[in-house]
Amino acid sequence: MHYSRSYLLQKPKKRSKRRRKLLLLLAALMLLILAVVFSVNLISTFNSMHNEADWAQALRLQRGGDERVYLLYGIDYWGANPYVERLLLVHHHPPSGFVSLLYIPGNTLVETEERGPEPLGQAYRHLEPSAFFELVQELIGIPVHHYLALNYQGLIVLGDYLGGVDCSSLMEDGEGAASLLPKEKGRLSGFELYRYFLTADYREPPWEQLDRQQQVLAQLWRQMQGKKFWQWPKMIKTLSPFIETDLAWRELAALREQFEAYDYAGMKRLILPGKEEVIDGALYWVPDREALKDIVRLINEGYLVSPAEVRVEVLNGSGIDGLASEIAALLEQEGFQVVRKGNADHFDYAESQVIALGETVDKARAVALYIPGSSMLHRPDPAAEVDVTVIIGRNYTEHQKKQ
Repeated sequence: MHYSRSYLLQKPKKRSKRRRKLLLLLAALMLLILAVVFSVNLISTFNSMHNEADWAQALRLQRGGDERVYLLYGIDYWGANPYVERLLLVHHHPPSGFVSLLYIPGNTLVETEERGPEPLGQAYRHLEPSAFFELVQELIGIPVHHYLALNYQGLIVLGDYLGGVDCSSLMEDGEGAASLLPKEKGRLSGFELYRYFLTADYREPPWEQLDRQQQVLAQLWRQMQGKKFWQWPKMIKTLSPFIETDLAWRELAALREQFEAYDYAGMKRLILPGKEEVIDGALYWVPDREALKDIVRLINEGYLVSPAEVRVEVLNGSGIDGLASEIAALLEQEGFQVVRKGNADHFDYAESQVIALGETVDKARAVALYIPGSSMLHRPDPAAEVDVTVIIGRNYTEHQKKQ
């Protein structure tokens, strides 16, 4: 058989094209295999943080309507003993988008069967996880559906893995936060970041501490996002021993997207009612059970009411000079619209009154939370220029002293 010269010259080209196509196909197949292996590795690493124990998965089956309740808490160590440093209850109502936060100090005094009265955070070290959650739910009177626990030692490990954190990125909160940073430091190492995260200045209210801690976590997340995609499995594997949750990785991702647009400062913030007491040489937060019932009622029934939506007038019925201005300032600080303040029709009110002037008492209930010892009345008035009238009685100062 004889071949033409042109055919002989074309044959190698055809073989070369086939070879290139085969190589491209093999390369694409290898990339697909690597992508699958990477995804499986990343998902399995995320799943290592997922608590699939029966008690943890049963949390989501507890009663509740549209709302979801999340418990966030931080774990630190006293020597070799772990304890819960603080807890934050997040009550989310998706239809309205309203979020309430309840701050629970780690030294809150609780009663345990095994050891009697002790701080809630220390009970964590000797109770089974399911028993600890029962104790928390018994304290607050609200069922918890999901939880996320952060071991603070992870801040040290992750901070060092990321090469530290730039101090300038942590100064956005103003002079208070900046004064807690080490002097003349450009970057914080993992341990320095851990100390800054936990440092509590005695003048710093709990919400300012939480704001600062949220900023630290947000900065760490930004630095994590700056890493290459192939670095994520190792990075998550480094962090996973320090995080535990009942949420699967898909639920965590969905939750992050859901809350990403929320303004933390705009959420309704509440502190577990009570007062600090020294008992046997130790400082405890002793909860006020009766006031806590009002908090729970506000969360369960009044979460649809934002303080910014409530117009209030404050009237002094006690005869104590300056009391109306004091209460008005308190309510304004909480976000209520104080339309006017002044004196009541007389100064002989023995008991404070919170009067609802609208069709429902929801707005008055939200105000009454901040007026200890008050009674709530309902006097609908379509012509009223305010939603709630507060009359301060003589018992207000007595209840203030008890708090």
